[in-house]
Amino acid sequence: MLQASRSGQPERPAGIRLWSTTSGGGGRHAARQPCLPHCTMPATFHRKRFEIVTESGARAGVHRSNLLFSCLDRSARDLFDSFPPSVRRGVRRVARRPGPRRIALADLDGELDQVAELFTSSEDAARSRLAEFELAPSGDPPSDPFSREYERWAWELYVRISGRSSYTLSNETSPIDVAGALLRPFPGCTGSATVVGEDLEARGQVLRCLGANGIVPPATIVEYGPGWGNLTCDLAATGYEVTAVEIDPGFCELISARRPEGGTLTVEHADMLTFSPGKPLDAAVFFECFHHCADHRLLLQRLHECVAPDGLVLLAGEPVGEMPFPWGPRIDGLSLWSMRRYGWLELGFDARYFAMLLDRTGWKASRQRLRARAPKSDILVLRPTASAG
Repeated sequence: MLQASRSGQPERPAGIRLWSTTSGGGGRHAARQPCLPHCTMPATFHRKRFEIVTESGARAGVHRSNLLFSCLDRSARDLFDSFPPSVRRGVRRVARRPGPRRIALADLDGELDQVAELFTSSEDAARSRLAEFELAPSGDPPSDPFSREYERWAWELYVRISGRSSYTLSNETSPIDVAGALLRPFPGCTGSATVVGEDLEARGQVLRCLGANGIVPPATIVEYGPGWGNLTCDLAATGYEVTAVEIDPGFCELISARRPEGGTLTVEHADMLTFSPGKPLDAAVFFECFHHCADHRLLLQRLHECVAPDGLVLLAGEPVGEMPFPWGPRIDGLSLWSMRRYGWLELGFDARYFAMLLDRTGWKASRQRLRARAPKSDILVLRPTASAG
């Protein structure tokens, strides 16, 4: 069983092109820069042009630091990753490396049954098989990703993929044996050196990123959706004052039992949208969990109440990058597995849409990536804009 842990042509409308990026090494710094003019008009997402423009054709205002994390990187591999899907598929065909197979929804259960069989013997083999396919898109979404119509489209896609009649918070619970998890928690329980190595690397990147941005012990941190509590324990053992907000009672029990001796750790059984810390904290951390929130726009708005004006939000290992649509359920094999088998919400966000969303909700972003092709170590550092105060 998968032990998953919880980005000038004539007459062309004016717009801001926001391409996904991988900023290697230490990433880009969040230098203070003046804002471009803000725009409150509805946005239209043109899939063929891969740009966001206002419906009137006016330039959409996006904070310049939000543009940074979605600009082209200089390396050839990252340049290729930044191309639209149709271009990348064409290059792969020429190079005889076509990428993931596209499957119909009707064939999904058969594919996942084969993956389930692989998981009984090899985590690596099963994950490799999941990387071989993705769901074939069926139809275009509504043009405005901020509209209610688009939101309904996204939820309908989740219902079709997951096979559930609707989404509720109970879908985020996981089958977990607390006693067994205490002896061998994720990622060690996978038996995969690759999975363990990537997780350790990513957690180290979070700690480095906090320190590099001035968040040092005994700073106060809220970690949302900690799941197994690996990063939670790392933070507490390092000397941070940590509050873990977890919706799954089984994980709450596990994290409480794993509490580091001498560490300051409070476990709150709550969901992301209803939790209130009582006073602003120094930082909020999401490690592979922001995409599980049913209302990501509202969450970004409410984070201003949780984080101090000079604090920050870390989105670590979140799927903000290149998507075939602005936002919605992801269609890669691993996400399909998680939604279909467990009912978890696995959203993804195109970098162009997410930059505009951050601007609308009062955040400016810098992207800090350890290296290319390391999505778990990809971190967005969010700070409140001046207008948010």
